Amino acid sequence: MDTHGVVVTGRFPAPPPPAPDHDGSGGPDGHGNGRYQPDLQERRALARARRAGERAAAWVRALAGRQPERAHGRALLRTAAALEAASGAAVVPGGDGSALDGGSRYHLLASWAIGPVYHYGRDAQTLPELTAAERLALVAACALAAAMPGTVSGDLAPELDVLAAALEDAVRAGRGAAQKA
Repeated sequence: MDTHGVVVTGRFPAPPPPAPDHDGSGGPDGHGNGRYQPDLQERRALARARRAGERAAAWVRALAGRQPERAHGRALLRTAAALEAASGAAVVPGGDGSALDGGSRYHLLASWAIGPVYHYGRDAQTLPELTAAERLALVAACALAAAMPGTVSGDLAPELDVLAAALEDAVRAGRGAAQKA
C-alpha cells in the first residue's frame, strides 16, 4: 500500500505526512533547505549506533589479525569497514536506507564474512578460522548493522537503539566465545 509516497510493509506504520509550511520558515529545519534535522533523542541513537559499529569493527579487525590465510584477513577487514559505514555514515535520518553503498552491503553478507574467499579466480578452499560462536556473532553483527540504514523515519530512535543494543550484545558474545576457547 502506498501512503504519502511511502511504501508500507506492515513492519512499522508510515510516517505522518509533512506539515504544510505556514510559518514562512521554508522547510522542516527552519532554514528553507528542506533537510531533515534529527532531534536530541535521534542524535543520541545515531551516536550509540556509530559507537556500537566502531566496537564491532574493532572486534572484526582483531579476528582478521589472527587469520593464517591472508585472503580471509583482507575479507574480514572489508567487513569491518562495512560495519562502520552501515552503523555510521549510512544511517541518514529521514533517509530511505540507500546511503549504504552496494560494496558495503556485499561485505556484510554472511557468505562474504564467514565463507571461502575467492581471489584471482581460484577458491581458497578454506573458511576463516573462527569458533562456531564467533561465526554466529559475526553473522548477527553484519545483519544488525545492515539493518541500521533502513530504520524508519519517525521510529529512528527506538529502532536504532534496539539494533545498536543487539549489535553490542553480538560483539560481547563473540568476544566471550574467544575467551572461552
